Amino acid sequence: MDYLFRFDKPRPNQEAMIGDVYSALEHRRDIFINAPTGIGKTDASLGAALTFALKNGLDVFFLTPKISQHKIAMEAVSGIKKKFGLDFSFADIVGKRNICINDKVNAIESDAFYSACESIVKSGKCAYFSNSKNFGINEAGLSESIESGHNALLDYSYGKGVCAYEIATKYAKSCRVIIAGYSHLLNPYNRGTFLKKIGHSIENAIIIWDEAHNLINIASTYFSTSISELGIDAAERELKAINSSIDLDYLKFAIKKLAAKKLGAKMPEAFVEKEDMTEFMESEYEKLVDSLEKAGLEYIQAKNAKRSAILHVAKFLKGFLDADDSSAKIVVNRNGRIRLNVSCLYPDRALPILQEAYANVFMSATMEPVKMYADMFGLANSEVRSYASPFPKPNKIAFIDENFTTKFSQRSNEQYMMMAKKIEEIRKNMPGNLAVFFPSFTVLDGVSRHVNVDKRYMQRRDMQSSAIEPLLKRFMEDDGATLMAVMGGSLSEGVDYKNNSIKGIIIVGIPLTVPDLELKARIAYLDKRFDGKGMDYAYIIPAVVKAVQAAGRAVRSEKDRAVLVFMDKRYSWRMYKAAISNSIEIAESKDYIKSIRFFWDLNDVVDEVVKGKSYKDAKE
Repeated sequence: MDYLFRFDKPRPNQEAMIGDVYSALEHRRDIFINAPTGIGKTDASLGAALTFALKNGLDVFFLTPKISQHKIAMEAVSGIKKKFGLDFSFADIVGKRNICINDKVNAIESDAFYSACESIVKSGKCAYFSNSKNFGINEAGLSESIESGHNALLDYSYGKGVCAYEIATKYAKSCRVIIAGYSHLLNPYNRGTFLKKIGHSIENAIIIWDEAHNLINIASTYFSTSISELGIDAAERELKAINSSIDLDYLKFAIKKLAAKKLGAKMPEAFVEKEDMTEFMESEYEKLVDSLEKAGLEYIQAKNAKRSAILHVAKFLKGFLDADDSSAKIVVNRNGRIRLNVSCLYPDRALPILQEAYANVFMSATMEPVKMYADMFGLANSEVRSYASPFPKPNKIAFIDENFTTKFSQRSNEQYMMMAKKIEEIRKNMPGNLAVFFPSFTVLDGVSRHVNVDKRYMQRRDMQSSAIEPLLKRFMEDDGATLMAVMGGSLSEGVDYKNNSIKGIIIVGIPLTVPDLELKARIAYLDKRFDGKGMDYAYIIPAVVKAVQAAGRAVRSEKDRAVLVFMDKRYSWRMYKAAISNSIEIAESKDYIKSIRFFWDLNDVVDEVVKGKSYKDAKE
């Protein structure tokens, strides 16, 4: 069968993936795909989905966790459209805040932005929104701008003086393919409004979920919130600044009384019930939330502020009231500071969309074991596929160093010093750049102070994205440098280290979540729901996924070569080794430093042969 595909010929496993996705759609089955970097998941999934959708009058949503991942999907759809001369429209839609051109509100942060935007639109004070009302989708240059991506749309909107989000969603009504963020459809608080605005229904849509291993965690954030005494103090200062009569003293008193009742010297955290809080406020609860939302907007407008602690308090109270049995409500005392958390244990309320869609395609490079994700998404009878890496096996070699561990009970300065020496030894025996990923900043700080290497790049606890990007750029352009960062962070996931800019990766320890009350509650909840698999689903597998994600940063193309070292004896334990072996083949070696030297010496010989030298001359 001929599929829509923008390139001349698909890669070997890519062709199999296209066929598998199309077959699943033909039978109206959901499909879970674990496919390593290099297969071309985006082109394969969109090629199959578009072929089927155009034949059957369906729409396609391509959803990603990050805006940066929209570009390749746009290129794939655009390439198909041009190659085959097809007559359909597509749109790249990002969150309103990311493309707002109104200087009165676009600097406002987080949820406060949406409240402020709604307020000025309702009051008729946003000229850009008003100008968009009569702006037609056939206006000159609009389709080219939207189909070139959100940055081009932003420039177009500035020139026309219209709201980029309004015209993008208006244009989307006629689109066959929509590329957007998870939250547009996964977040139940946004979904209905968004679908109504773009005039599409889920029942007639194929949804492709990119980086689907993130789905449960992202969905859980929609139902999680927290508040602290310091946050209430900040809200009180803001209320005072606008001469508001709202009194939060009794809210602070309620939290303090709750802590006194539930906590003790040896118990820094405890579960609470919804009634423990609402009984203090009774019928005033919902009225207070409404009053705080209005006061928060008033503060932002009056003080030209970027954020509001008042709005955060309102959001927390709303989230606490909405919390159901799939959430853990926990009061915590850390060093005398009291915090009340609502932690979603399993995002039941977000997942019905998966059942409503015509079909779903879930894909990731780290979705092992695939069956677990099908189980957790409530789609246990789906198709499940895993594909081998298209890159040559000899290009990568991996080892486990059993001489170390970051297990909490065995951490010591002596252990950190020994790890540092081993990192230095690996550094001396390999070319190019080395990345060392740690389970936490605590371990990173403990080990890094003993590491003596040239050209050192460090991720810091308080680093903003504005500082991360230039650090990353300098590191990738350097040679013989060493990067030290944490697993699960912005430098270990979602970053494409191109041109073999990393030739070695050391995974120090296992990034296990701190076993606090929230984790224990999540394990217990998932144990009940998934036949005793809570420990695997909530604790072990998420940690291994982070480690594998970090280890996958090195080999990004068929020409890249790299050495991987898992520096923790627990990786040799059956449950951990089995999990990483799904993605990475572990080599056995009594002296892996010697093996690393041999690996690079051999690759040097191969490089010289490729350049035209004889094998004998290359060895010499």
